Amino acid sequence: MRRGILIAIALLFCAPAAASAQVLVANTTANNGGSPGWAIFFDLSASGSPLTVTQMTTASTATAGASFSVEVLTRTGTALGGPVGSGPGSSSAGWTSLGTVSAMQGATANGISLPIDIPDISVPGSGITGVAVVFSGVGPRYFGTGTGAYQTFTDGMLSLVTGDARTAPFTTTGSWFAPRGLTGSLTYTGVPEPASVALITLAGAGLMARRRR
Repeated sequence: MRRGILIAIALLFCAPAAASAQVLVANTTANNGGSPGWAIFFDLSASGSPLTVTQMTTASTATAGASFSVEVLTRTGTALGGPVGSGPGSSSAGWTSLGTVSAMQGATANGISLPIDIPDISVPGSGITGVAVVFSGVGPRYFGTGTGAYQTFTDGMLSLVTGDARTAPFTTTGSWFAPRGLTGSLTYTGVPEPASVALITLAGAGLMARRRR
């Protein structure tokens, strides 16, 4: 038993270290914006390995240093498309709210927020995860005017396609605007491989059994 524990621990320490947090930067300057209650929509996808988005920054209409809140929602499949009476953002069907969290504007009015500790967004290794961010207390700011193609940002691991804005999200009323791209960034980490998790569990169980003797 002891030999097996030592082997498991050795394998654990030989295993690659967990991936560090990475930051995908989208637009750095906003040129348009909306009002409280509006939402922005974008799509996320991973290149083969599942990822977890843990933080984001986003531009808003807040004054410098002011507090506001955002609700984060996700769905399987794209979040993008209109017009206002159709498309994923015109109905709550298929959407799951991950929760509402506090945010704080950075040093510039109408600029980008400080990092927001959002509810974790799971991005599987294949397919598209649609994301909506609903603003309370302030309105969103973003990049884009008129009509045109969506923007794509990628670092080879995480890809962001952005985006839409809706004045009355998850209803068929109000207005729909595209493209309206995220101004800010997304922070993400890799999901540990099942084998690494098993090794950690095995080593921990072995050490507990040894202590009980």
